[in-house]
Amino acid sequence: MKRILLVILLTTVGFNYTKVEPIEAAGGRCPQYEALLVTNAPKGGWDIGRMSKYMWRESRCTPYVRSRTQDSGLLQINDINLRYLSAKLNMNITPATLMNPEVNVRAAAKLCEFARRVWGNCYAPWRL
Repeated sequence: MKRILLVILLTTVGFNYTKVEPIEAAGGRCPQYEALLVTNAPKGGWDIGRMSKYMWRESRCTPYVRSRTQDSGLLQINDINLRYLSAKLNMNITPATLMNPEVNVRAAAKLCEFARRVWGNCYAPWRL
């Protein structure tokens, strides 16, 4: 009821009302990065569609996103992992380097391998 009244009010004062579609209606995947997910898959593999959906949920397919909780890039990798990832990838991993889509996906693959060993589930870092 309140929503209808708000729409009527906004319409009468000259505002256009546009219904916002749920996230799923917008696609819910990042197909432009799925080739990277295939190319940089971890040992043991991962579900490309699932990781693409996580990418959508985490960053809306925007590689340069930085959250208030110190997460960076497409798959929102947290700063707590920087030292580990730097050692595993043999390069200096920083919030800025994680904004490179390829580096972000390679880092995510290393986190997947770690999660699979420790928790038995590659997707643990991204599950809610």
